[in-house]
Amino acid sequence: MRAGLAVSWLFPLLVSTQMAAAADEGRISFLEQEVRNLQRQVQVLTRQMDEMRTHPARLPSEVSRPDAAPDKYGTSLPLWVDAGRWRRLRPGMSELDVINSLGAPNTIRDEDGARVLFYAMELGSSRFLGGSVKLRQRAVVEVLSPTLQ
Repeated sequence: MRAGLAVSWLFPLLVSTQMAAAADEGRISFLEQEVRNLQRQVQVLTRQMDEMRTHPARLPSEVSRPDAAPDKYGTSLPLWVDAGRWRRLRPGMSELDVINSLGAPNTIRDEDGARVLFYAMELGSSRFLGGSVKLRQRAVVEVLSPTLQ
Protein backbone atom coordinates (compact mmCIF):
# COMPACT_ATOMS: atom_id res chain seq x y z
CA MET A 1 0.00 0.00 0.00
CA ARG A 2 2.80 2.44 0.89
CA ALA A 3 4.61 1.73 -2.38
CA GLY A 4 1.46 2.51 -4.36
CA LEU A 5 0.94 5.73 -2.44
CA ALA A 6 4.56 6.78 -2.98
CA VAL A 7 4.30 6.10 -6.73
CA SER A 8 1.04 8.05 -6.96
CA TRP A 9 2.84 11.09 -5.45
CA LEU A 10 6.08 10.71 -7.36
CA PHE A 11 4.56 10.43 -10.82
CA PRO A 12 2.88 13.91 -10.81
CA LEU A 13 6.03 15.39 -9.27
CA LEU A 14 8.17 13.85 -12.01
CA VAL A 15 5.84 15.05 -14.78
CA SER A 16 5.70 18.61 -13.41
CA THR A 17 9.51 18.69 -13.10
CA GLN A 18 9.91 17.61 -16.73
CA MET A 19 7.40 20.23 -17.90
CA ALA A 20 9.23 22.95 -15.96
CA ALA A 21 12.55 21.82 -17.46
CA ALA A 22 11.08 22.00 -20.99
CA ALA A 23 9.79 25.53 -20.35
CA ASP A 24 13.20 26.57 -18.99
CA GLU A 25 14.91 25.20 -22.11
CA GLY A 26 12.74 27.42 -24.30
CA ARG A 27 13.56 30.49 -22.22
CA ILE A 28 17.25 29.63 -22.18
CA SER A 29 17.25 29.19 -25.96
CA PHE A 30 15.54 32.57 -26.40
CA LEU A 31 18.05 34.28 -24.09
CA GLU A 32 20.98 32.65 -25.87
CA GLN A 33 19.67 33.99 -29.21
CA GLU A 34 19.26 37.46 -27.74
CA VAL A 35 22.86 37.36 -26.43
CA ARG A 36 24.07 36.39 -29.92
CA ASN A 37 22.07 39.29 -31.40
CA LEU A 38 23.60 41.71 -28.90
CA GLN A 39 27.08 40.38 -29.67
CA ARG A 40 26.49 41.02 -33.37
CA GLN A 41 25.30 44.54 -32.65
CA VAL A 42 28.43 45.21 -30.59
CA GLN A 43 30.55 43.92 -33.48
CA VAL A 44 28.77 46.22 -35.95
CA LEU A 45 29.17 49.23 -33.67
CA THR A 46 32.82 48.38 -32.99
CA ARG A 47 33.51 48.20 -36.74
CA GLN A 48 31.70 51.49 -37.19
CA MET A 49 33.81 53.14 -34.48
CA ASP A 50 37.00 51.71 -35.99
CA GLU A 51 35.97 53.04 -39.40
CA MET A 52 35.31 56.46 -37.89
CA ARG A 53 38.75 56.49 -36.26
CA THR A 54 40.67 55.35 -39.33
CA HIS A 55 38.79 57.19 -42.10
CA PRO A 56 37.01 60.24 -40.64
CA ALA A 57 37.05 62.14 -43.95
CA ARG A 58 35.13 59.39 -45.79
CA LEU A 59 32.17 59.38 -43.40
CA PRO A 60 29.04 61.40 -44.06
CA SER A 61 28.25 64.23 -41.66
CA GLU A 62 25.27 62.23 -40.33
CA VAL A 63 27.58 59.93 -38.38
CA SER A 64 28.43 62.63 -35.88
CA ARG A 65 24.73 63.21 -35.18
CA PRO A 66 23.00 61.33 -32.39
CA ASP A 67 20.90 58.28 -33.23
CA ALA A 68 17.76 60.31 -32.71
CA ALA A 69 16.56 63.63 -34.05
CA PRO A 70 13.82 65.90 -32.69
CA ASP A 71 10.61 65.92 -34.70
CA LYS A 72 8.42 68.99 -35.26
CA TYR A 73 6.88 68.54 -31.80
CA GLY A 74 10.24 68.53 -30.05
CA THR A 75 10.17 64.85 -29.19
CA SER A 76 13.12 62.66 -30.04
CA LEU A 77 12.52 59.96 -32.67
CA PRO A 78 15.00 57.42 -34.05
CA LEU A 79 16.57 58.39 -37.38
CA TRP A 80 15.02 55.36 -39.10
CA VAL A 81 11.50 56.79 -38.63
CA ASP A 82 12.21 59.28 -41.43
CA ALA A 83 10.78 57.77 -44.64
CA GLY A 84 13.25 59.77 -46.75
CA ARG A 85 16.15 57.85 -45.25
CA TRP A 86 14.56 54.55 -46.34
CA ARG A 87 14.02 55.86 -49.88
CA ARG A 88 17.76 56.59 -50.16
CA LEU A 89 18.69 52.94 -49.47
CA ARG A 90 19.72 51.03 -52.59
CA PRO A 91 20.71 47.46 -53.38
CA GLY A 92 24.46 47.04 -53.08
CA MET A 93 24.88 49.60 -50.29
CA SER A 94 27.12 48.44 -47.46
CA GLU A 95 25.85 47.55 -44.02
CA LEU A 96 27.82 50.45 -42.58
CA ASP A 97 26.11 52.88 -44.99
CA VAL A 98 22.70 51.56 -43.88
CA ILE A 99 23.58 51.99 -40.21
CA ASN A 100 24.96 55.46 -40.87
CA SER A 101 21.69 56.42 -42.55
CA LEU A 102 19.13 54.71 -40.30
CA GLY A 103 21.01 54.34 -37.03
CA ALA A 104 21.66 51.12 -35.14
CA PRO A 105 19.01 48.45 -35.68
CA ASN A 106 16.89 47.13 -32.82
CA THR A 107 17.74 43.54 -33.73
CA ILE A 108 20.06 41.72 -36.12
CA ARG A 109 19.25 38.16 -37.18
CA ASP A 110 20.67 35.61 -39.55
CA GLU A 111 17.99 34.12 -41.80
CA ASP A 112 18.69 31.66 -44.60
CA GLY A 113 22.25 32.83 -45.08
CA ALA A 114 21.27 36.50 -45.04
CA ARG A 115 21.75 39.08 -42.33
CA VAL A 116 18.62 41.08 -41.52
CA LEU A 117 18.63 44.42 -39.71
CA PHE A 118 15.29 45.02 -37.98
CA TYR A 119 14.01 48.45 -37.01
CA ALA A 120 10.88 48.57 -34.85
CA MET A 121 8.97 50.83 -32.50
CA GLU A 122 6.04 49.85 -30.30
CA LEU A 123 2.96 52.03 -30.74
CA GLY A 124 0.55 51.27 -27.94
CA SER A 125 -0.02 47.80 -26.58
CA SER A 126 -0.87 45.96 -29.78
CA ARG A 127 0.69 47.81 -32.74
CA PHE A 128 4.18 48.62 -33.89
CA LEU A 129 6.01 50.29 -36.72
CA GLY A 130 8.66 48.09 -38.27
CA GLY A 131 10.93 47.76 -41.26
CA SER A 132 13.97 45.71 -42.21
CA VAL A 133 17.01 45.60 -44.46
CA LYS A 134 18.30 42.26 -45.76
CA LEU A 135 22.00 41.93 -46.56
CA ARG A 136 24.06 39.25 -48.21
CA GLN A 137 27.83 39.49 -47.99
CA ARG A 138 27.37 42.81 -46.14
CA ALA A 139 25.53 44.41 -49.09
CA VAL A 140 21.84 45.37 -49.28
CA VAL A 141 19.67 42.99 -51.29
CA GLU A 142 16.20 43.93 -50.01
CA VAL A 143 14.63 46.88 -48.22
CA LEU A 144 11.24 46.63 -46.51
CA SER A 145 10.29 50.16 -45.49
CA PRO A 146 8.52 50.54 -42.16
CA THR A 147 4.84 49.69 -42.07
CA LEU A 148 2.28 49.80 -39.30
CA GLN A 149 1.60 46.29 -38.03
